[in-house]
Amino acid sequence: WGLARHFHYVPEILASFFWTVPALFVYGLPYFYVVYVTILLVDRAIRDDDRCRSKYGKYWKLYCDKVPYRIVPGIY
Repeated sequence: WGLARHFHYVPEILASFFWTVPALFVYGLPYFYVVYVTILLVDRAIRDDDRCRSKYGKYWKLYCDKVPYRIVPGIY
């Protein structure tokens, strides 16, 4: 949790992607699941940050200053 605040969401997104790989990019429908999981987890990270901000106040701000990324270090 020193690299990103919700880094544990990355394996879930990757697992959903690798679960759909057997479709071999022939069909697009299975990949909607990857998009769905990604949107769901990004929204959850935003809501978690909001809850933590209201619960921990200035301490959450200090933590966010030390760890600026939400899910993927260097990207988001």
